[in-house]
Amino acid sequence: MNKFIVITLLLFATQGAFAEGPLKKLIKKADTLLLKRYNVIDYDTTYISRSPGKIGLKAWGTLSGTSLRARGNGDKAHLTTDARTTISLEFDYYDLALEISTTPRTFTGKNSDFELNFNFYPRRFVLDVNYQKAESGAGYIDYQGRHIDVEKGWLKSQMLHIDFYYTFNYKKFSYDAPFYQFYMQKRSAGSWLAGISYLGGTIRTTGEMPSGYPTAYIKAQHVGVGGGYAYNFVASKHWLLHISLVPSIIVWQNNSVELNGSSVKSNTKFPTIELNGRAGVVYYFNPRHFIGAYAIGNALIKRKSYAEIMEDKWIARIFYGMRI
Repeated sequence: MNKFIVITLLLFATQGAFAEGPLKKLIKKADTLLLKRYNVIDYDTTYISRSPGKIGLKAWGTLSGTSLRARGNGDKAHLTTDARTTISLEFDYYDLALEISTTPRTFTGKNSDFELNFNFYPRRFVLDVNYQKAESGAGYIDYQGRHIDVEKGWLKSQMLHIDFYYTFNYKKFSYDAPFYQFYMQKRSAGSWLAGISYLGGTIRTTGEMPSGYPTAYIKAQHVGVGGGYAYNFVASKHWLLHISLVPSIIVWQNNSVELNGSSVKSNTKFPTIELNGRAGVVYYFNPRHFIGAYAIGNALIKRKSYAEIMEDKWIARIFYGMRI
C-alpha cells in the first residue's frame, strides 16, 4: 500500500470542481499514468489477478503494544505500554491508499500515545515502517538493590521499526493480497524473501518521575540482515490464508543503559536474532466484498549476557472492505 501521494488523492476527489485548465490537465495526466501502471501485467494470471474496481473502501480496527527490557551493572528495567486501540477508514484509488485513523481514548484525554504506519507493497518488494511514541509505559526498575514500581507518565518511549524485503517469486505470489487486496491470489503459492531490517527505540524519564527516584535513559538500535519464506494458501474461492516467518541476524547494534548518569554499554553476545512473523486470513463474500484479520509480531532473541536490551512489538488488525 502506497500512502505517500496524499495530495494526488485529494485532487482526484475534487477534480469536478475545477474548470478546464492546467490543474485539471495535470489531474487527468496523473490519472492516465496511474491507469497505465495499474494495467501492467507482469505476473502469472493463473495465480494472481487484479481485484475488481479501481476504488477501494475499508474499515480497520487495530490493537498494538510494545515492551522493552534492559539490564546492566546488576540493575534491570522492564517497560510495557498500554495496548493501543485504533479505528481507521481507508480510501484506495488504483494503487494509492489514504488511511485516516483515530484512537477512541484520545477523545477522553486519557492517552496521548501516537503511532504511524507506512506500507508500500509493489510487486517485487515490501516496505513496512512503524513509528510509535508513548507515555503510557509502566513497569519496574531494579536499581542498586532497590525495587521501583514505575507508573504511567513517568517514562516516555519512542520506537521505530523498518522492514524491507525482496520477493523472489513475485510473478506467482502476491504479498499484498492478504493485507491490502490490490491483488487477489487465485492459486496457492509461496516465495522466498530476502531483506534488511532496523529496530530502534529509546526510553527516558519525564518530569513526572517523583524526586528521589533515579533518572533513566535507555537506547537500543539494531540492524539485521536475513531471509525467510511466505506462503498464501487458497483454501477455496472464499478463503485465503497467509503465514510468513523472516529471521534476521543482527549485524550492527548500538545499545546503552543509563541510570542516574551512570552509563553501561551493552555487550550482547553473538548471534542476536530478530524474528518477524505474520499470519493472516481473508474471507471473500464475493470478489468485491471481504473481511479479514492479520497479526504481526517482532521480537529479539539473544544469548543471555551481562548487559542487554530486548525489544518486542506486536500488532493485530481486523478489517471489512469493498471494491467499487
